Amino acid sequence: MRAPVTTRLARAAALAVALLAGGSARAGTPVALAERQVATLEFDRPIARVSTSEPDVARLEAAGVRLRVIGARAGRAQVEVGFEDGAVVALDVTLAAATRPAATAPGEVEVVVGAERRVPAAGVARVLVEENGVARVRADGQAVWITGVSPGTASLLLVDEGGARTTWTIRVR
Repeated sequence: MRAPVTTRLARAAALAVALLAGGSARAGTPVALAERQVATLEFDRPIARVSTSEPDVARLEAAGVRLRVIGARAGRAQVEVGFEDGAVVALDVTLAAATRPAATAPGEVEVVVGAERRVPAAGVARVLVEENGVARVRADGQAVWITGVSPGTASLLLVDEGGARTTWTIRVR
């Protein structure tokens, strides 16, 4: 039994719109990655050549039948994989950005529990830290060493040889 005329016309119209938009001719197979993620694609024959529209978005490493796509930075890139028989596979690589912690405000130091962070502080004579169990602090004359003990915040007061005071906030996460 044949489909009704309206269904056949709707299918033909949808195909014509897709062809006119160029979607089937230019669009590549979607490959979604995140920054620093690596995807290995394997083909049924050795790769002859590889090209990309944005080399700083994704690094490409072809070896034999495998292609490694390495996410370098957020963005989009078109990739073409060519074979010796002239066949070409088009890929549309999209890389999502890695999340980064928010920048600390001036006068703030952030450290992770169990980690130690060195903050340059030449000429520091005394160090006063809020005793709330959040951080331990020691000074060596050229720097202040902050060790995260438990999550929270603590105040830090640095006094230099001339008596000048600098106040910092320590954030331990």
